[in-house]
Amino acid sequence: MNTLLKDFLVDTKDDWNYITPLDFYENFFMKKKEYFLIDLRDEESYKKMHIKGAKNIYWLSILDDKNLKRLPKNKHIFLICYVGHTSSQILVLLKLLGYDVTAIKYGYGISPVKGVPVAGWLDYGFPTEKTK
Repeated sequence: MNTLLKDFLVDTKDDWNYITPLDFYENFFMKKKEYFLIDLRDEESYKKMHIKGAKNIYWLSILDDKNLKRLPKNKHIFLICYVGHTSSQILVLLKLLGYDVTAIKYGYGISPVKGVPVAGWLDYGFPTEKTK
């Protein structure tokens, strides 16, 4: 297992297997290239809105046999979730299983928790420092 994980790290691309929403939209979605898009959010969120053509496989059930059988080995797989964190974790699992996977950075850009904004350290104005 250790060798498999080391190989994964060595083989990781400079872009860390991420694509921005804009790059995905312009280079895949609009050009109608062959790909398989998985929306990892819960079913309720998926039903409210999702990208046309996306398949809903909730992240906690992605490794179920029935769901793994849905994943194509001959197409590039893209992952999207609320803000990108879940996609990043599932990306590693699927890469280790041999799938060609990329996560859409920042996901839909919406918080999975109602009333909790998506904001980082700097958005809150919290302090930082420089190293001398």
